[in-house]
Amino acid sequence: MKKRGSLSLSINAIVILVLAITMLGLGLGFTKGMFSKFQSKLEVPEPDIPATADDQIALPGDTIKVIKGKAAVFSVNVYNDQWTGEISPSLSCVGDNAPVAQEGVSQSIAMGKDAMFKFVLPKSSTNTRGTYICKLSFTGEGGSDLSKQIVIEIQ
Repeated sequence: MKKRGSLSLSINAIVILVLAITMLGLGLGFTKGMFSKFQSKLEVPEPDIPATADDQIALPGDTIKVIKGKAAVFSVNVYNDQWTGEISPSLSCVGDNAPVAQEGVSQSIAMGKDAMFKFVLPKSSTNTRGTYICKLSFTGEGGSDLSKQIVIEIQ
């Protein structure tokens, strides 16, 4: 009889252990799922970094990260110390399947002021994962062109 009691005790212990591990796995899966849902809904606004005479093209960073297959919008601040009239923005990238941005809208910026230009990478342009070197250019009347290299990383 002692053998049956000890055998019964070990089977109960194994069942409890299996149930505990199962519950732990379900809890971790639920937590991970909820955090991924919150992360996709949470959007942090880009920091508004003003452009200055020393840094005429201001971005939050030199790398723009984009999720594969989703449209992306990013902002660039530009300081005007030389142009008169309209300033035209453009973005060009190098490489096979490189993202193609919709051209930004031209606008006038008063001398000694900065303004924000927005660029859109359409969904069709972000279908291939990779890292691309791109050039932001700004041209206007009465001054030389401004340009800055950035990296667009499609994850």
